[in-house]
Amino acid sequence: MAIFAEYRVNVTSGELGGDSGDKVFLVAPGLLIGQFQGIEKALYRVPGVDRVRRIELIPSERRQFELNTLLAHIADPVLSVDTEGRIIAGNRAAGKAFGVSVEQLSGMHLQRFLPRLQLAELLRGFTVPRFGLPVTVRGRDFRLDWSPMALGENPGKVESLAGAVLTLQLAPGASSSPELPEPKVLWDFDRRRASCLALQQLAPHHEPLLIVGERGSGKSTFAAAAYYLSPLADTGDILWWPGGEQEELDNLLSSHAPGVLVIDDLHLLSEAAQHALMSALLSGELRLRVIASATGIEQLLPGLQQFFSLQVIQLPALRMMRPAIREFCEAIGAEQGNHLPLADSALQALQSMDWPSNLRGLEDVLLVAQERALSGGASAIEVGHLPLLKPAELLPWAEWGRGLDYRQMMEKAERALLSDFTRDNPSTRVLARRLGLSHTAVANKLRKYGLGGEGKA
Repeated sequence: MAIFAEYRVNVTSGELGGDSGDKVFLVAPGLLIGQFQGIEKALYRVPGVDRVRRIELIPSERRQFELNTLLAHIADPVLSVDTEGRIIAGNRAAGKAFGVSVEQLSGMHLQRFLPRLQLAELLRGFTVPRFGLPVTVRGRDFRLDWSPMALGENPGKVESLAGAVLTLQLAPGASSSPELPEPKVLWDFDRRRASCLALQQLAPHHEPLLIVGERGSGKSTFAAAAYYLSPLADTGDILWWPGGEQEELDNLLSSHAPGVLVIDDLHLLSEAAQHALMSALLSGELRLRVIASATGIEQLLPGLQQFFSLQVIQLPALRMMRPAIREFCEAIGAEQGNHLPLADSALQALQSMDWPSNLRGLEDVLLVAQERALSGGASAIEVGHLPLLKPAELLPWAEWGRGLDYRQMMEKAERALLSDFTRDNPSTRVLARRLGLSHTAVANKLRKYGLGGEGKA
């Protein structure tokens, strides 16, 4: 560097390159011809230097120039955003679609142009619809592809997200089905997180996919999301069959075009319809990727069980996620436009329920509670605002306990409860803290039912 200092040459940056990594590229803005001729002779005297050239662009600048040129000539709008949703860069097509110049795009917030896009959820994780999202920009319908940018240190982790690249394509007028539900955010709280991750892993594949869960647990939402998370969403070839005549299903199964067939509540199909689907899958001529939902795989014909057994996503019931009830309530409230907080007493009441209709039932309860609270001028949703059913109406206790007296029923329930907990908490001290009992009391109960665990710390 002393040579450059001697000839008063300002070197601003540099990089190593070449096919073998044996070349040094230096950036010297405003280099005069006389200066170059002087340092050229001096550099040849440096050991290891056998050639000195003056070039217009160093390799990284050339790559940047080429990429910018390619981006500028892409007909589809393409842009990138940071983790806050601010636009970093975009091409001319993006500026034209948004009604601003390409120079104005940088620094503007994406929500300004796509106010209905659930941007916070898209920027928060990977388990959200990414392909073929329907959006409207200035009255024009587009299909949006969302590609998260992750740092190399933790690929696949939420904390590794550094933003995203968006691509918009004009939506084909006749190729998308109006019956396909709009994509919704998949709430990945508690045990539902594992289901979301499984969906992310299985959605891009071509094997039949089955979403299993109780009524109201989100089967239809997951089935639709499986389509939007699949690269097949780029084509727009989607067939949605929510039930109907056997002839309609036969027509769908006879389609020879590639795409996706989504069947809601597969378990409600007649035996003849299930046989028709099984025959189409067995023939190997069905070019449609089948995504279905059902309350249980055991309710399907044995042949269909085999086809769907390779890719099954189980959605947990809401009563299995009581610790996350508050998070679900906040997510539902935000979606419903509810700004009233939930009082602790109301939260405890919601956590105590068993929710046979799961998230759908919780949504209905919160909607009614919000209206009651607002009409009464309350500043929060209290337990009195909740239209809860009596516990006796939720579970068939009388049928479950037929032939048993009260003590036998209590002991049966207690033994089942302790048996489940000991599988996850082999230590009696940990189990005692979980149940809010003394270590001695828990040890005595385990000994009483022959469940073991005495003395384990």
